[in-house]
Amino acid sequence: MEESWRRIDSWLAANAPRTFASLRPPASEEAISAAAAELGVKFPADLVAYLRHHDGVSPGKRGYVSPEEGGFTFPGFEPYTLGQIVSSGLGKQETWARYAEDGLLEGPEGLLGGPGGYWHRDFLAFARNISADALVVDCRPGESFGAVGQDAEAEGTIFGKWGSLAAFMEQVADSLEGGTVMTVGLSYVPVVDDGMLLWELAPERRHEPRSLFDRGLADPVIAAPRRTTSHAAPTKSWPSGYDDFCLTFAQALDEDELLIRFGALPETRRPRWREEAESPDQWQSPSVLLPVVRVGTHDGWAFGMEEGHHILEGTRDEVLRRVSRGTRAVSVSYRGESGPISVSLFDNGELVTKYHTGWAVLPDGARDPFEVFSGLPPHDEWAARWDPDRQVVVSGLPMPGQEPTPQQWQERLLAVCDTVVRRCGIPLPPPGLDGELDSARILPLLADNNFGVSVPDRFASLVDAAPPERLRRALAAQMSALATETGLDSYQEVTEALLLLSAEDRPGITDDSALDLRLRRVHAEAQVTYADWNDRSVWQDRAMAARALADALSLPVREALGLVIGCRQDPHWRQEFRKQLTDD
Repeated sequence: MEESWRRIDSWLAANAPRTFASLRPPASEEAISAAAAELGVKFPADLVAYLRHHDGVSPGKRGYVSPEEGGFTFPGFEPYTLGQIVSSGLGKQETWARYAEDGLLEGPEGLLGGPGGYWHRDFLAFARNISADALVVDCRPGESFGAVGQDAEAEGTIFGKWGSLAAFMEQVADSLEGGTVMTVGLSYVPVVDDGMLLWELAPERRHEPRSLFDRGLADPVIAAPRRTTSHAAPTKSWPSGYDDFCLTFAQALDEDELLIRFGALPETRRPRWREEAESPDQWQSPSVLLPVVRVGTHDGWAFGMEEGHHILEGTRDEVLRRVSRGTRAVSVSYRGESGPISVSLFDNGELVTKYHTGWAVLPDGARDPFEVFSGLPPHDEWAARWDPDRQVVVSGLPMPGQEPTPQQWQERLLAVCDTVVRRCGIPLPPPGLDGELDSARILPLLADNNFGVSVPDRFASLVDAAPPERLRRALAAQMSALATETGLDSYQEVTEALLLLSAEDRPGITDDSALDLRLRRVHAEAQVTYADWNDRSVWQDRAMAARALADALSLPVREALGLVIGCRQDPHWRQEFRKQLTDD
């Protein structure tokens, strides 16, 4: 143990002095003995030697240990101080005392071949990760005494990889000195940046994921869909069975234009009954989630009907902005007998107002919905609200007996529809919903906004000092590297767009262009629920890169950089980025 700590200290002092400075002084023998007595366990000699060298890590300015602030960590895990070991141990022992008699905490042999189980009162956690998983030392008497294992929350404790804490620390020292991969649940490599040690996920060799997209396009092509314009009078009550839906209306549009604005795939267009429009069960079928919109017209309004438990496109601002260009659009959504009711009104691409039974906070620039739609039911008692004194959004939960009955939810829905009818002259519900309507599957639009990822503070001064042309070159280089890492550059539309990133005037993304359709398709692939995890993770990384590319083409360079570099997978991207910002 002493030799491993000496090697770690020496490496940190020479390569990551800011991280070295975060290590705390030794714990005293008296404090260690008192801790063991309080916990009622015998500390293995390695644990005593470990604490006698450093008693954990000092927190950073934010009050916790962060590698980004120079805090020392193991690969993926934050070391505990002696006090934290005691606190964690007492908490676990209390849990053990409650459940031990039921046998719920006993388990099978560890999955890696050593002694294991769910938990034991004589396990001591000495490090934890962000998910509350822990590295533990086995303090039970016997052959396993002193072994190090991993405890995964709600899954159990696994031993067998490290026979002692000394063996674990020796592997840490080997990884630092050799720059080699160390696997602690996940695989990490040590990286130094700005005098700090960072454990980065080791890059994996990525395969080309299987596309499940075509399975979502299995409908036959109908060259000339039947028109479904209805002149029948709307009914006074909702047809039965509409538990999750969104109705979107656009004034003076026809079915063709409404489907185009929703993002319909032409090859999927055909008349459908309600039963045919249901989205595939994502837990039963490995299909891409491509929602269906059924459309019709009545009294000068085109309407689109969506049903299902997926995200309803008509509730998204991106969709309503596009649907309302040059006209007016309003959507009404209902999430079942215990779900919220919402209304959105847009004029010529701009939000007018939003109403939501469980959300009383207005978006910036929106008008009060109760002024726009006279007679709306009041917000629920537990609706999220803005607290002006605390300057925060406060969300409540319904108390027993407060939640409306199914009949009251239906009454609220009809009251909301009545206000929309009076304000906009829209027929609610429109006629023919239970019949066969023109329809198509939708390739969901890209989100308008980015994720608000800022450039890390350590790069802020370099970014501020870089001339605009150099900053654009850095953005182009980082985005190109990200596209290569995730396989996004395997598409011709993407490689052509990457060439435009260093230009002074970046073009953005044109609606329904080849690039827009490609990026939307990648996002659709990432929404598959029932799929091989390896494939799904590749699609999700690729979808994040697609989002980053959309930002890089549209946003100011500094705003776009945060997400681009935040998605990078090469452990050494920081060194590349610094060089790109400073080298002439």
